[in-house]
Amino acid sequence: MSTPQQRVHDATRRLLDLLEHGESLSPEAIELRCELAEATAEAGHLDDSYYQVEELLKDARREHGPDHPAVARAARAVRAVREIGMRAQAAAGEPGTAG
Repeated sequence: MSTPQQRVHDATRRLLDLLEHGESLSPEAIELRCELAEATAEAGHLDDSYYQVEELLKDARREHGPDHPAVARAARAVRAVREIGMRAQAAAGEPGTAG
């Protein structure tokens, strides 16, 4: 099993390959951005991850419309990152909600 840092590295490398070909909002790029945001959260960089998924969801909606599967995947990533944040807060004994 790979570490969150390895997942961040792998997703970033694969995403950069897509970006070089102008595929920043393709369903594959959106999936990679979701994976990157989730791994970033798991690596403990929650602020970066929250920003990534919020921008991703806006981009996916703008590019594909509200009912596209890529938008649903982005919304799942937002929920996953928030859950990771809440678990991190609970583990640290911090009150409140994430995001």
